[in-house]
Amino acid sequence: MTVFVSAHMGAPTPAELLQTVAEPTRLRILNCLAAAPLFVSDLQDVLGLPQPTVSRHLQVLRKAGLVRDTPIAPFVLYRLRRTHRTYARVLDAILAALKDVEPTRSERRQARERSREDYTARVAEAGIASQ
Repeated sequence: MTVFVSAHMGAPTPAELLQTVAEPTRLRILNCLAAAPLFVSDLQDVLGLPQPTVSRHLQVLRKAGLVRDTPIAPFVLYRLRRTHRTYARVLDAILAALKDVEPTRSERRQARERSREDYTARVAEAGIASQ
């Protein structure tokens, strides 16, 4: 399996962006994060993938500037990152196309439900007051 990682820091080129997003597991992760911010364990459950696989793909997406992470000890919350306006529009168009197609529609719904159920519990478990 080839894992693409941009050779430079900063915004990826359009070709790098599309190559990064084209990998099926990363596309599924982005689809889920389009529904709601999620923890790695949420993504594992929704996608049925092992933690090392999810974490490896999140690392690639983070390096490409497509996701950001927020530590909420002892967890890390992941969400989409839309800092580069042009690339955000491209990503939004790709994710919009997946919105009504199975199985991505079901995964997005499961991600939204999982986020609602677990976010409050995890934050409380970590001892962080809800804002």
